[in-house]
Amino acid sequence: MPEPTRDPPPRNGADLVVECLAQEGVRLVAGVPGTTVMDVIDSLARQDTIRFVATRHEQVAGFLADGVSRAGGQPGVCLASRGPGAANLAIAVQNAYDESVPLLVLIGQVPGSIAGRRAFEEMDIVATFRPMTKWTVEIQDVLRIPELLQRGVRAAVTGRPGPVVVSLPLDVLQAPAPGQLRPAPRRRSHPPAPAADGVREAVELLATAERPVILLGGGAAGDPGAYLRLAERFDAPVMTTWMRQSAVPHHHPAYLGALGYGAHDVTERAVRDADVLLALGCRFSEFTTNGWTLLSATTRLVHVDIDASELGRVYVPDVGLVSDARLAAAALATAAPATAAQATAAPEPGDAQRTRRRARLRALRDEFERVSSTGSDDLVADDPGTGVSSLSAVRVLQRLATRDGVLLLQDAPSFAPWTHRYLRLPRPGSLYASAGGAMAWGLPAGMGIALARPDQRVVTVNGDGSFWMVAQDFETCVREKIGLVNIVMNNFSYGNTRDRQRTTHGGRYLGVFYGNPDFADFARSLGGFGRRVETDADLEVAVDEALAQGRPAIIDVVQDQLYGLPPGLTPPSARWPTSAGPD
Repeated sequence: MPEPTRDPPPRNGADLVVECLAQEGVRLVAGVPGTTVMDVIDSLARQDTIRFVATRHEQVAGFLADGVSRAGGQPGVCLASRGPGAANLAIAVQNAYDESVPLLVLIGQVPGSIAGRRAFEEMDIVATFRPMTKWTVEIQDVLRIPELLQRGVRAAVTGRPGPVVVSLPLDVLQAPAPGQLRPAPRRRSHPPAPAADGVREAVELLATAERPVILLGGGAAGDPGAYLRLAERFDAPVMTTWMRQSAVPHHHPAYLGALGYGAHDVTERAVRDADVLLALGCRFSEFTTNGWTLLSATTRLVHVDIDASELGRVYVPDVGLVSDARLAAAALATAAPATAAQATAAPEPGDAQRTRRRARLRALRDEFERVSSTGSDDLVADDPGTGVSSLSAVRVLQRLATRDGVLLLQDAPSFAPWTHRYLRLPRPGSLYASAGGAMAWGLPAGMGIALARPDQRVVTVNGDGSFWMVAQDFETCVREKIGLVNIVMNNFSYGNTRDRQRTTHGGRYLGVFYGNPDFADFARSLGGFGRRVETDADLEVAVDEALAQGRPAIIDVVQDQLYGLPPGLTPPSARWPTSAGPD
């Protein structure tokens, strides 16, 4: 029988932590119980503003919080105890740092009275996490909890977002909190707008371009109309960085695909040929730039980023604007007509330069539509041997992409190039994808997105290797009634590494093949919905069945063990880069 309810303990530091979280708009904390955070969990149990979701592994808690952050509306928060619990969070923290995802990471710590003695599970949390966070701090006085914790939230979401780790020693959490000590008001600073002189210089450069291109990175999200208006002003194709193809609707005549591994030749060629490139919220990563070889030495660059340190880190811009990408796009589009007319010395509506740019854009778009279609001639040679074809999976996902109320999430399996090349997204913000490379992100991030967006059905696409790393938390989905649909592309192998061993190492396979359970049986054993699919014809039916009921679901999509990439695509070799920097 449950123990009788006791009177609540006196208000302490842990209560103050929870009060600060509620003040900052936090409505969900994910974590694993542990000795040094039990007072925080007890405080959460005595209030009804913030929901606590107990996961089966700290890595899952971190990725779940990542999903909450990406879904918007509130910062993602995760909780773990000292030592091993903290170390288990490191993958999620590093991935969030690499992808500029705001997280607040709360970690219990040994009491200050025994710190430095190598106490049980003691870890130097600040030293461990400092290299992979925007800020890491240990609170050593209960009186400073509001100041430092709320500063941590602001740091996570302000400027270039990222993870913040707050270490909470047990004695601080258990210390009495004076009654007059309360959270400070919630405050957010406004993002920076571009300098007027910089806008004028950028527009003059773009207005004289013969082959302008607009590149949208992870910092360019939330207002597709602003970016499309900008493209229309300059008759420029718009593309996105790797795994960020959901920034704008794909049916717009300016959209030209996403860069990165699996990009179409027409997309890369447009960048290589550009005389002016406008990059918004983009940090020129290795995959996006094809190993820093994509930009021509003659291409003039306008680079917009909210983080001044990104301007010139890889490519030195002709015009650098420290600004929120959305505000910069709006300012550039507004300034474009008058400045363009002055720069070209011709009436804007019918000048010859504009006619040439429009013809170029139409030709590029026509080629992109042809090669990116699931009916493309390139796909005639696709033959999975046995099991379900990836082409049929893309076609099923395409139907989901057109359905209101459905969000798609792409994990990091060898199947990802198929969606990268052939999935068309009519709704901006309808696909989430991880560009950080961390396996096992899909299931937990999907849980976070589903919890943050209960009005949507979330469908994740996972590789079997990724999924099985965190599959135990399908039980959390069932327990917490998270109606997440997980499509598992099951080829019984670490497909990305298998493909590299095939193409670069002469087919000498080692460590890439393994056995799997029947994932559908696994789902049913935990109280969820499960279907195993072994033919193309059965896949759409299984997906519809999963979406028709509210339980968490796993669709086990069985594929040939050696089947992988789209025809004609080979994996990038793991070798030392031929160029250490830009051309």
